[in-house]
Amino acid sequence: MFQGLSLDQAPPYKIPLQFYITATLYLIAFGIVFALYSTSIVNRFDYNAIALTHFLTLGFFTHIMFGSMFQMIPVMLGLAYNNVVRNANIIYYTLNLGTLLFVSGFLTAKTALLHAGGTLLLVSFLYFSLLSLKTVLSSENKDFMVKTFATSFSLLALGSIFGFLALLVHAGVLLYPYFGDIHMALMLFGWVFLLINAVSYKIIPMFFVAKEFPSWIKNSFYLSVLFLLISFTLLREGELFEVSQAVLAVVAFLAIIFALFSIMILSKRKRKRKDLSITLWYFAMTNLTLASVLFIYRSFFEYEYLDLVIGFFVLFGGIYALINAMLYKIVPFLTWFHLSSNMVFDAEMSQVILKKDMQLQVNLYYISYLFMLFVPLWSFMGSIAALVFSVASVLLFKNILTAYRYYNEYIKKAMTI
Repeated sequence: MFQGLSLDQAPPYKIPLQFYITATLYLIAFGIVFALYSTSIVNRFDYNAIALTHFLTLGFFTHIMFGSMFQMIPVMLGLAYNNVVRNANIIYYTLNLGTLLFVSGFLTAKTALLHAGGTLLLVSFLYFSLLSLKTVLSSENKDFMVKTFATSFSLLALGSIFGFLALLVHAGVLLYPYFGDIHMALMLFGWVFLLINAVSYKIIPMFFVAKEFPSWIKNSFYLSVLFLLISFTLLREGELFEVSQAVLAVVAFLAIIFALFSIMILSKRKRKRKDLSITLWYFAMTNLTLASVLFIYRSFFEYEYLDLVIGFFVLFGGIYALINAMLYKIVPFLTWFHLSSNMVFDAEMSQVILKKDMQLQVNLYYISYLFMLFVPLWSFMGSIAALVFSVASVLLFKNILTAYRYYNEYIKKAMTI
């Protein structure tokens, strides 16, 4: 089994960067739309709330995750995507058009836009998940990394199908009202959580010079999550709601274990110097732990607005912060790595994105997070938080674009020699 890092099968540098740059544009749009609609959101079923959630999850999270996989699967596992440029572009354009139509449909209450966007998103997600599943399963040695990635991609495909079924319920074609709950569980606990698992198993030891995760976590979590989510789906289909919620509470408990182990492993890393990515990682894991504790509580006790609070901690405080941390490790590394593979050896990883620029962007994100905590007391704080976050998003866009320009500048220099 391939154990090191290789660019032999990796896509051109442009492929992941086009996903990253586009993702930051959606993030800016998310901040602006949130500033406009934040005071009108009452619960997670509001059309504006659904649109905002998908601006973040489809526009930012998914673009980053898809773009990262096109680069990281070949580099981490030594497995090549077939026709990677063509396939990545097909997924990129269907994902973009689908996202724009889908969120526009919710914001304008136009059913035709909503359904057209949902259909394109189903195509994009199934295309990506099946392509990625085929790629990782081509490995001769099916170790924990391959199995975790494969499980994540499989649950992505299944979650996408249930999301489309929920859309058919909205259209009046189907009558079952719980497809949306299954869709959210499979996407959040299956696709996202297991993808974070798989990437962390490699990223934390490599970038932070830390110990490996325990073998019992690496070899059991993907199986446990798969079993629990399939059980939840069947129980939900059978309308056994209390038991199905208890099953999801167990998955949330696994998320707490993973988050606490991440914090512990990072705290005992060999390289103790201060790093804003590590601080973001601590911040993300703390938010994910808090969200999971609240989710477990929510599984057994009703509380008004708790769904919105959990969504805030898991999406804005957890997954976003983790992606922000990964971007500031992965983008400079990939830029330097691709330049080195092209025999450009005078580029410096520390100069790809300057530390002060990264720190400013992250500080503004923290400020927007703090403002959001005061929204239950003063609703207008949501608009202020959104505007601050929009500025932070513009800076993130600038920083990623700076890395892309850095690469192009050094490649041009190498070509003139």
